[in-house]
Amino acid sequence: MKLPWPDLVVNFYILPMKKIFLPLAIILSLLYYSCTGENCDQETEVYMKAAFYSAESSEPISIDSLDIYGLYIPDSSICSMATLEKVNLPLNPSASSCAFVIMNGGRSDTIEISYQSDLQFLSQACGYIFVFEIEEVLFTTNDILNVLITNKPVNQGDEENIQIFF
Repeated sequence: MKLPWPDLVVNFYILPMKKIFLPLAIILSLLYYSCTGENCDQETEVYMKAAFYSAESSEPISIDSLDIYGLYIPDSSICSMATLEKVNLPLNPSASSCAFVIMNGGRSDTIEISYQSDLQFLSQACGYIFVFEIEEVLFTTNDILNVLITNKPVNQGDEENIQIFF
């Protein structure tokens, strides 16, 4: 005759432990990594890098009196009345697209970037960062003539991701 209590012990104690073990292991590893004395010496900010080019010569150019801000995002001025050859644009890891308004001397264009985001472990000292993969770029053509994706992966490096032609 088999006693029912060994099955009860298995069902009551072991099965909940499986559900608790993984989150507990993650929490303990995060506590361990946060207690290390190492300093983060890696870049942890991830921006999409855009550069401005002449549509006629395909050469890099500077744009005067440039205003850039995030569309539908209050107080999201990236630059105001600036002269730029390049700009770093922040992407939102909790969304699949971002849109930016680029105003050049009273003319404005909108650029919408569709992307995928991925959480990536950088190091014990630096923790995790979000990296992105550009899927598509849509834009208006008031002043901008073309936008090319030159490098789809967006990470903490200095590589240019898109070229904006005026």
